[in-house]
Amino acid sequence: MKRKIIVLMVLLVLLGGCQTFFQKKGNAATAESEATTTPTATIWPTLPLIPATSTPIAVAALNPVDLKGKVTFQSDRNGNLDIYVYDFQSATLSKVTSNENVDVFPTWTSDGNQIVFVSDRDGNPEIYIMNANGSGIKRLTNDAGDDVLPAVSPDGKTIAFVSNRDGDDEIFLMDLNGRNVIQLTNNSFSDGFPAWSPDGEQIVYQTDRDVNNELYIMTKDGLDIKRVTENTAEDAQPAWSPDGKQIAFISTRSGFEEIYIYDLEADDLEQTTNFEASTEMPKWSADGQYLIFASNYQGNRDIYIMDLDTKAIFQMTTSSGEDFYPAWTQQE
Repeated sequence: MKRKIIVLMVLLVLLGGCQTFFQKKGNAATAESEATTTPTATIWPTLPLIPATSTPIAVAALNPVDLKGKVTFQSDRNGNLDIYVYDFQSATLSKVTSNENVDVFPTWTSDGNQIVFVSDRDGNPEIYIMNANGSGIKRLTNDAGDDVLPAVSPDGKTIAFVSNRDGDDEIFLMDLNGRNVIQLTNNSFSDGFPAWSPDGEQIVYQTDRDVNNELYIMTKDGLDIKRVTENTAEDAQPAWSPDGKQIAFISTRSGFEEIYIYDLEADDLEQTTNFEASTEMPKWSADGQYLIFASNYQGNRDIYIMDLDTKAIFQMTTSSGEDFYPAWTQQE
């Protein structure tokens, strides 16, 4: 019963435009019982889904002939949240997890050979690692709290992740094998979506310590915390550019969820998308030429790739399901 409730909640939150997919609750009230339940720890922070405009914004088409590598993402296209891999070389899509559990938040290891992801297959959200084809699954965390949103360091040795194991959402580090867990943030706020600088020395993340979500940067030991954005809108889901000079993120400052790019050196902010919809989870290609992201600007969520020079778009998925949380490796 508890597993079914978790899966149902995950699906509802996904359709509602959330940034994370698990809420820990007890048994839900039924028609036969009026008993209520209280969430344990912190409910993960979410942003409301913004409906797309009635007429999709016209965007120039990007020819995918020069796109290389593989993209992993999560999708409920087969009725359950599973992880998929799209290979540009062979133009094939593979479903790499397949069970009744929730498998989400996939990200590549730095060599492109493995995928780190989150699953509730052992009762609550934990972090796992598997080969790119879905084989060799190993559990990395084992805690009563919810461990989510893994991000692998550029050198491939460390995973940053978010957990509510101490009662609220904090950022932790652990080795790629799950050992040597270290807590980086320790406050009463919600800290999430860690993303590494390309030199592996800093982490950018979102936090609601200023009421709404803003972006902050800290060193990999949790020190020297600096604020990056300051706006009454929600600034969230950061991703550091491969050259270390820019940070892509989503913001609601236009009234929609759009992608912005902040130039750290020039202290300059550019609105990159203007889809008038919910456009989320930007990630950079390894060469810095493209952004991959999810958007509902044509109806349901699909995965798109944008050439940052021309702003041309390639629609990678066309599923009737919700395709979300993409990550791209250009390793061959």
